[in-house]
Amino acid sequence: MRLARKKGTSLPGLLMWRWRKTLLSEWLNQLEQLIVVTGTNGKTTTTALLYSMLHDQDQPWITNQGGANLVQGLMAALSRHANWRGVLRVRKAVFEIDEATFPLIMERVRPTLMVVTNIFRDQLDRYGEIDHALSMIQKGIALHEASQLLINADDPLTAFLGRNRSLTYAFSMDKEAIASMTMVDSSEVRDGSFCLVCGHELHYDGFIYSQIGYYRCLHCDFTHPDAEFIGSPRQDASLVVGELSGLPGEPSTLHVDLTGMYNAYNLLCAYSAARIVGASPRRIQEGLRRFVSPTGRMQTFVGKQQSEITLALIKNPTGANGVLRAVVEDVQTYAICLTINDQDADGRDVSWLWDVDFESFVTRSNIRRYYCAGERALDMALRLYYAGVREEAMVIVEDLTTLPAVLFTLGQKTYVLSTYTALHRLAEWFERESEKRGNDLDE
Repeated sequence: MRLARKKGTSLPGLLMWRWRKTLLSEWLNQLEQLIVVTGTNGKTTTTALLYSMLHDQDQPWITNQGGANLVQGLMAALSRHANWRGVLRVRKAVFEIDEATFPLIMERVRPTLMVVTNIFRDQLDRYGEIDHALSMIQKGIALHEASQLLINADDPLTAFLGRNRSLTYAFSMDKEAIASMTMVDSSEVRDGSFCLVCGHELHYDGFIYSQIGYYRCLHCDFTHPDAEFIGSPRQDASLVVGELSGLPGEPSTLHVDLTGMYNAYNLLCAYSAARIVGASPRRIQEGLRRFVSPTGRMQTFVGKQQSEITLALIKNPTGANGVLRAVVEDVQTYAICLTINDQDADGRDVSWLWDVDFESFVTRSNIRRYYCAGERALDMALRLYYAGVREEAMVIVEDLTTLPAVLFTLGQKTYVLSTYTALHRLAEWFERESEKRGNDLDE
């Protein structure tokens, strides 16, 4: 078991899985409470928020930190809390689970609560079309009709999963808030905006991004479901949550240091799940004060001369559009760097970059400098060129190791958007460069 002590590694879990596959079921079935979080985007942040809301010294929980959401990640996380006899010392867990792995895990355990954040088109060479991810999640849910389910009512795909199902809760943004944030001039791709009951295109009274919004089908009875947890975003980046769940407690005002509307959804989702499993609003607020953003999820690094770098993961059009919208809202941003790799974990097919709404971003933002880095830096530069970025405003970074020094030297606020395989290296380098420049400043 000692091999699994290193934080964030899944290798010991992979070795244990190959050695004894039944061990996962044995551990999972020792749990008294289990929350599983799946979906395309927001799993890692939602799980981290939920863990912060639930875990403390008196009531410890297990989680798979850092996005280790495959079988080996769960095995490694559980092993860190097992004694030499294989008995878990902690009996509550909240795990994020990859969509493709979801049915496999659900075959081995009965969860207390299943949470679905959203369903979007993801890596084409890994998942295929959007209906594949939907099918995987649907299979896992169907195994547990007696378990509770939490869905995103603003996403018609996840809402469909809860249709005619008991023990289902939903969260949603306030309808007026959705209407006020609708961008009528956006060219964003909306893959999931068709009715899964009859196949017709859905009518929207307002949308926030992709197919997320307030919708109804004009050809059948499929419509936006009523939600038990309703969020109202505020100008100060806080989120007011009202409840129609029948659970005790007053409306809560939540605040966490995460920007972007997609993070408001992550926060609302985590709050809703915490309330369903019995956490009080007070406990949730205490947990949020302890929250630390996961690696590369709007993670900020500060250097001298007012230099500040915010690192964010992008892996599909919807996630990228959400981050770009947050960058636009941050008027102090000087530069943006897009680091695109094409390893297996990133997705070999980078054609998804052409479905990102860079055109709206270029028109609405005040970015003065665009840096392109990673294995597909030239593909990224070409995409920006066709979106309207002038050649003289672009810089190709050929050596990724030089990026931290280059960006911190700007003395400005910069956002770095990166695919998965470069993300953790960049976080380590930015942390090291930030500490180095902070020490230089002290001297």
